[in-house]
Amino acid sequence: MKLILFHGTSAANAKQIAKEGFAADKKYNWKVKSKKGFVYLSSTYAPFYAMASANSVKLALIKVEVNTEDCYPEDDFIMASIGKPHYSQKDLDEIDLEIFKHLWEESFKRMGNIAAKPDKIKILGIKTFDGKHLLYRCDPAVSPINFMIMGKYYEDLSNWIFEGNEIMKFKTFMHEELNKLKLSNNDDKRKVEAAVLADDSSTSSELLAAKERK
Repeated sequence: MKLILFHGTSAANAKQIAKEGFAADKKYNWKVKSKKGFVYLSSTYAPFYAMASANSVKLALIKVEVNTEDCYPEDDFIMASIGKPHYSQKDLDEIDLEIFKHLWEESFKRMGNIAAKPDKIKILGIKTFDGKHLLYRCDPAVSPINFMIMGKYYEDLSNWIFEGNEIMKFKTFMHEELNKLKLSNNDDKRKVEAAVLADDSSTSSELLAAKERK
């Protein structure tokens, strides 16, 4: 089985990747460096990762194909699953992704993210775009809770951008997605809004209960 995903990066990096293919460990976007030897892919958060990788508004989405047998779980998912949603470089370095490889599907299901080795990734296309207004539509706190509520929204945004559409013409989350939840209680709506914006994990049970009452 194959997955179609995105990798978010700068336009300059995308140009190099188009010529040379993916190469792991060339650049790290976060204080805690990702596991060596892997490229990180997403159905959902690639535009956000593109912003994090660039010093300009010239961004890119790289559409890719990867076999499920070549997928690994993503760092944040692994660390959250073992009870360390906030972790240090030492914490991550002690993790062997090969041991957790079987959890790739849970990583994809609960966060929309996976990791893969560079030689296992097939590039399908590259779309460069102006990310000047991206924060108006894409500023997630990447987590299982955020994905539970906003995953489909960010997946649609990724496809919208890749198809060449204007970012500011994309729907806003609070207007469209809260209507889909059909929450009849205004208190439930406020809790969902607050949790999405603050990514407060302590409200997870309340969010689930609110969705069940729709």
